Amino acid sequence: MSTYSSRGDVSALWPDVFTTARLRATPVCEADGALFAALYGDAGTMAQVGAPLDEAAVAGTLSAALRQMRSDPPRARYWRLDEGTRGVGLLSLVVDAARTTAETGVLLGAGARTRGVAREALAALLPQVMGAGGLDAVWTRHRPGHAAAVGLMQSLGFAPLEAADGWARWRMDRTRCQALAEAPATV
Repeated sequence: MSTYSSRGDVSALWPDVFTTARLRATPVCEADGALFAALYGDAGTMAQVGAPLDEAAVAGTLSAALRQMRSDPPRARYWRLDEGTRGVGLLSLVVDAARTTAETGVLLGAGARTRGVAREALAALLPQVMGAGGLDAVWTRHRPGHAAAVGLMQSLGFAPLEAADGWARWRMDRTRCQALAEAPATV
């Protein structure tokens, strides 16, 4: 018997598709190779993450994401973020082994940064995945000194954690998420 079967699997609450005022989030698929390459291969986009990836590494990253999504139960969900007909970024949710918390991340192309896209996507996703029977907490990390990420985490109500392994870390629990869900939407 699995440790998560008594309460149902948290992935049952992960939306396949969700929309906001200007974004449409859909599960990543094989056809998203060009978006992965545009984001993971771009030095500006990767500046706060790591070195840009070459073509083979981008293909491996997409393949790994798809494997995680297709595992039973799913270990992750990756969404393509579209604004109109244009892919502007990626959003991820990767669950821990106990299936009670998950790491989230957003990777945006240059045209989508500093416009509230990350906040809009996370503000729509978090209440869905942290509802009754869902995740107990979601955490994220970024490089120290990444002022935009600090502002995003503060605006969403994430609590700062102690830095570890060269990363600033943040956590959102259910209580904080409920406040986010009840707050008026701002972008």
